[in-house]
Amino acid sequence: MGETARNLVDRYGELMSDGDVDALAELYAADAKLVLFNRVMSGKEEIRQFLARRLDSHGSYKVVSVDQFQDAGDVVIWEANVEVEIGFLQTTHVVFLNAEGLIQHHVPGIRGYWGM
Repeated sequence: MGETARNLVDRYGELMSDGDVDALAELYAADAKLVLFNRVMSGKEEIRQFLARRLDSHGSYKVVSVDQFQDAGDVVIWEANVEVEIGFLQTTHVVFLNAEGLIQHHVPGIRGYWGM
């Protein structure tokens, strides 16, 4: 595999904070899927566009802490507290990695929001 699971989580947070959607897209396999309740994005370009829109809607994005983390080899889950322009988010992520250590499937979510 490529990066260790914890390095991947830390890198994901750094790239989100930097707003570097091109580098974020490189963490995903070419045929990756990002799954939400209301839609499924397929492929790096569609995922990159989704992440760009998500970052734009937040105004800013800074990972404050990663509070839960579990690495089961090809499945990694984590919770992070994130500061955005209008408050704080408690985010959750479930990712399935391929043999190269790239994200094959990603299920992100928001468990909580606290406005400012």
